[in-house]
Amino acid sequence: MTSRKYQTPDGAVSSNETCQKQRARAVRKRWILTGSTSAVLGQLTTPMLFAILALFGADLIELYFASRLGVDELTAMSFTLPIQATVFAFAIGLGIVVATRLTQARKVEELAAVSLIFTAIVGVLLAVIIWFNLLPILNLLGFDETVSQQLKVWPTLKTYMQYRLSAVVLFFTIMVVFGLLRAFGNMRAAAWLLVTFSVAQVLMSALLFSPVAHSVQLSGLEKLGIAHFFAASIGCIYALFLLVVKENISIKVNLLSQKSRAALRCLIRLSVPVVAMQLLTPIAQSLLMGVVATQGNDAVAAYGVVMRLEPIALLLPMVLTTSLPIFVGQNWEAKKALRVRRGVKLAVVVCVVWQLVIATLLFLGADMLSVGFCKQSDVKGAINFAVSVLPISYVALAAVMLYVSCCNAIGRSGVALNFSIVRLFVLSVPSAYIGAALAGFHGIVWGLTLSNFILGVCLVLYSAKKNETLSVQKKVVLS
Repeated sequence: MTSRKYQTPDGAVSSNETCQKQRARAVRKRWILTGSTSAVLGQLTTPMLFAILALFGADLIELYFASRLGVDELTAMSFTLPIQATVFAFAIGLGIVVATRLTQARKVEELAAVSLIFTAIVGVLLAVIIWFNLLPILNLLGFDETVSQQLKVWPTLKTYMQYRLSAVVLFFTIMVVFGLLRAFGNMRAAAWLLVTFSVAQVLMSALLFSPVAHSVQLSGLEKLGIAHFFAASIGCIYALFLLVVKENISIKVNLLSQKSRAALRCLIRLSVPVVAMQLLTPIAQSLLMGVVATQGNDAVAAYGVVMRLEPIALLLPMVLTTSLPIFVGQNWEAKKALRVRRGVKLAVVVCVVWQLVIATLLFLGADMLSVGFCKQSDVKGAINFAVSVLPISYVALAAVMLYVSCCNAIGRSGVALNFSIVRLFVLSVPSAYIGAALAGFHGIVWGLTLSNFILGVCLVLYSAKKNETLSVQKKVVLS
């Protein structure tokens, strides 16, 4: 049966199917407000668990293929990780802005195309800026300290980054549509989008490194760059399919209209603070990479592996930072504070148990992991030590991540920003610098571990003080 089209009061053409999609989104929103806390969080989180695992798992597998090429290639790719983290931060920030703007708008369809065009413009500008400043950026991160490495690896590393940067607009589109689908409550489709992108990247990498492609005259890093571009192309096409076909969101727009110009100005205004906050992490990672680079190539190679293992170790907290804000934000807006507290407590308890289990598993399997990524004794030993020590501090880091995401969800972005700045620039970077001066790479690992624990203690003290203040205020009101 074909869907019937009819005229809305403002003259726009709509359809029964579009209305059904809108009603489905409204039903999902009511379910978030009324369903069982554990059931809602479980259904919001489970699809994302597989999606985030696939996304960061693909990055880890890419680094594994680089490690098979040699220590120089592993080190060279490790130097690019802060740049890739910057691209990822922009993508996440744009996804947050576009999703927030579209879910608040009365007419979603009018803003969707403007948002995608805005995303493409930002992606092109970022890719061009990074490309023309690629070597200076890498030099700031410590790449210039090893001239012999530049001579051997720089040409293929440059080609690898050329493919990565060519895919920035495609990747941005994927992450923005991912944010939109989550905001609409369609977690399953959002999860499938990231899984599709990640699986395509892994399969393409495996194909290019298989005997079938042995005759292809490309270096290993170039193959990894091509695999990422290919996967981003597939993911972008699938993202637009989900947005246009599954969610019935039109992407037709007249950029010269007054509404389109107003929407662009609004997106620019909203993007600046959100993206700036997201960039705190890659900026801190860049500073940390500079500290690690002073310890030599082996330390850089080991730190690159640790950077890619960290999201996997923090998988559940990272997933909850994408699903918990949806639960907290909508229930907070509906004046259901008790429901919010219940959900946050449940998330924290589950994360603490999860991180203790992960820390134990990584401690027991540290030697196997280190050998899997590199057999050179110095690099293997550094990876082994970091994987054995650092993950136990993720228990405290997970709690802070959840707290910051909840603060953002209820509009307390100032508190979230302060905690992020303290974590990254007051504790992590100075602790790593002092640790490097005292005990080299081992000192860096101990410094980062200690800074996470100190931050956890600060969170406990801050929460206790805040609860005490609220109790006093309640007593004053009652009296």
